[in-house]
Amino acid sequence: MSQHSMSEDAIVTASRLTWAGVVPFIATAIVGAIGFYQAQFLSVFLIYSAVILSFMGGIHFGLVMAGKLERPQGSLINSMLPPLAAWAAYAFWPPLWTLGLLSLMYLFWLNYDLSRVSDKWYQNLRRPVTFVVVGSHFLWFITVASEMRVGTVS
Repeated sequence: MSQHSMSEDAIVTASRLTWAGVVPFIATAIVGAIGFYQAQFLSVFLIYSAVILSFMGGIHFGLVMAGKLERPQGSLINSMLPPLAAWAAYAFWPPLWTLGLLSLMYLFWLNYDLSRVSDKWYQNLRRPVTFVVVGSHFLWFITVASEMRVGTVS
């Protein structure tokens, strides 16, 4: 729940930076699907995805610090779910499972995010960005699954 709205200039900047942050998802997914340095780009993609998912949790941590969320203790605890899930998936699971978990976490966090942050501009930005991000995970999922079938990506 936001107490103060951001300025129009800040909203435009946040939107531009958010969409710029989508570029690595799209670029690595396309390059990976083409087959260019797949293993390296998959690792780059997974690390970037884990970092961004961690950032998504950090948004809520910051909102609590600014006094803009109700139930601050629960919000602080919940804000740790994305980084811990991303880290555990990347550290301990095979890439295909990691892609699936990260995708589910993005969708789960979108739902949680929209239930906690009521700013319309934020909600209108989060939906399409999340679906592009999850779509890039899906492209990687198809790429990795098909390559595993023929035995070229580990």
